[in-house]
Amino acid sequence: MRLAVLVTHPVQYFAPIFRELAQRPDLQLKVFFGCDHGVMPSEDPNFGVVFKWDCQPTEGFEHEFLSTSSLESLQGLAGMQLATKAAVMIGHYKPDTILIFSYSPAFITTSTLLLRLAGHKLMLRAETTDEAVTRSYFKDKIRQIMLGLYYRQFTYFFPIGTNSINHYRRMGVDENRLTLAFYAIDVDYFQKQVDFWLPQREFLRTTAGIKPQDCVLMYCGKMFPDKNPLLISDAIAMLLPEEKEKIWLIAVGEGELRQEFEVSAKAQLEEKAIFVGFKNQSELGKYYAMSDILILPSLRGETWGLVINEAFQFGLKVIVSDKVGSGRDLIINTDKGWIFSSGNLTELYKMISNAIATPKSLSIEFEKLPHPKQLAQAIHLKIKNHD
Repeated sequence: MRLAVLVTHPVQYFAPIFRELAQRPDLQLKVFFGCDHGVMPSEDPNFGVVFKWDCQPTEGFEHEFLSTSSLESLQGLAGMQLATKAAVMIGHYKPDTILIFSYSPAFITTSTLLLRLAGHKLMLRAETTDEAVTRSYFKDKIRQIMLGLYYRQFTYFFPIGTNSINHYRRMGVDENRLTLAFYAIDVDYFQKQVDFWLPQREFLRTTAGIKPQDCVLMYCGKMFPDKNPLLISDAIAMLLPEEKEKIWLIAVGEGELRQEFEVSAKAQLEEKAIFVGFKNQSELGKYYAMSDILILPSLRGETWGLVINEAFQFGLKVIVSDKVGSGRDLIINTDKGWIFSSGNLTELYKMISNAIATPKSLSIEFEKLPHPKQLAQAIHLKIKNHD
């Protein structure tokens, strides 16, 4: 059996899925990337820094780059033109099935339609949800019609979570065409960091001046308006002086709000607000190991929030807004964290205040974390049974 995969660019969270599939003896896999963003130094539009991933996101499976252009070139007319090349190259590979990641930008959408016109069987894995963005009634109906038509091009779907399943149901996709596989990080890769950094937790904290009774909050991600990081410093400002004495903040990431976020946080915590900038995959473990609680206060666009998976692997608790998609699947009905109403400063302040008063304890349940093997197994099984 031959499986072709089409994806915009190398993504560190997708690589372990492809490696798992490549190990199946009855399956021949080839991944087609629209561009090489992430493996060649290039600027991320939201991070605002030039980088490449240090976790080898293209190793362990056969792949081909369809262009060496920028990520932005996959949009608009240029993306549609590249889609023609994608359809031809994938056609030459003669796959039995094609798995497509995402339904945008224009490169992906156009490739999908061209491949379907050529008679190929298509399956979809995408960050689908109706919860991440608030739309007007008119825009929502137009979106529902367009996506409903688009989804007819696919024979099968692999939702990333409960919100994703509900989205497909709302779009008219039959239940027997859905297999849930929770969004996962490279669990095995991060476990190596857990094993290395977590035994050094107390040393790292003591060296930084963090006292045993102190509570270390962490923010990890792009610093731009959709993520709403400034809400964290605003909530810290509401704490009582004796509460602030016990609070530290470690902020990992870059973006247009970096300077404003850092100034406002240091105005409240002074040297206890530590901003370390963008950190690559291999560097994150140190900061998770030092922290107690991850905060993700997103306003919109957070279909899942994979930093939650990372935080859980290090045993942290989390505080997230109700716009974070993974909340329904990983946090509700557990003791792993708290969910507040997006943009609600008072609720976030109260949760931070309660966290300060709660005894700190790391809770690591490695075997319960979503794992990329689950999606690989579901894809493999479906291909074997595909008719």
